[in-house]
Amino acid sequence: MLRKRLFAIGIAIIMMAALMITPTTSAFAQENKNIDLTNRENIYYDESLGANVIAFTLNEDGSVNYLTKTEADSITKNAGSEDIKLEKTNSDKVMRSDYSNWYVFKQTSGPTRYTGSLKKVSADLVAPRGGGSITKIVGYESKHFFSASIGTPDKKSAIQAGATIGWESSASTSTSYTVNLRAGEKGYIGFYPYYNKVVGNLELYGNWGDGLISTERGVAGYSVKLTSDGEADGMYKFIYK
Repeated sequence: MLRKRLFAIGIAIIMMAALMITPTTSAFAQENKNIDLTNRENIYYDESLGANVIAFTLNEDGSVNYLTKTEADSITKNAGSEDIKLEKTNSDKVMRSDYSNWYVFKQTSGPTRYTGSLKKVSADLVAPRGGGSITKIVGYESKHFFSASIGTPDKKSAIQAGATIGWESSASTSTSYTVNLRAGEKGYIGFYPYYNKVVGNLELYGNWGDGLISTERGVAGYSVKLTSDGEADGMYKFIYK
């Protein structure tokens, strides 16, 4: 009788362990997309990088949308540029040292899509001896940012709160890439992150009834743009070296 009870308890423990392991394994498998870049017919020469590349975006179902040179260049034309001119206007009111101040962001334009500068998001993938396919899992986190003058947490928080979008501070991607490399070749994955850009005026107020203290005009915030499945959105290039 005791042996039967111990045997039944052992089976129950094994079943419970299996139930606990299965969801974790499935969740991890869903995190990674498997991207096959072994078809070399999509390669073109990128003058800005001085290298052969394969440019692409990822569709919602994880499939690859290859881009022509013209399509890719139109996306990266102004990547990483900053065209915001800041203007600070002070009121004539005198601030007292014991004021309690706060910022209010009033959005004047956006959101518009902004393409960030190229990020190298993988180590070099080196061709195996004699050439062939190689697979690498690549993970990358995209983070929000602000105009150069927005350096304090209270200013950043005001822009996040005042923007007319659901602000995304960060998002990540996790993707497995397979590429076909000839003998002696190597390359890496580059990523141009997308952002939702908002522009507006940042107003400083005091709590002693003096109202508006100063205004910074034309400040910008860049919220991370997400794909439909919650990953960081952007354009990719496999860059041959």
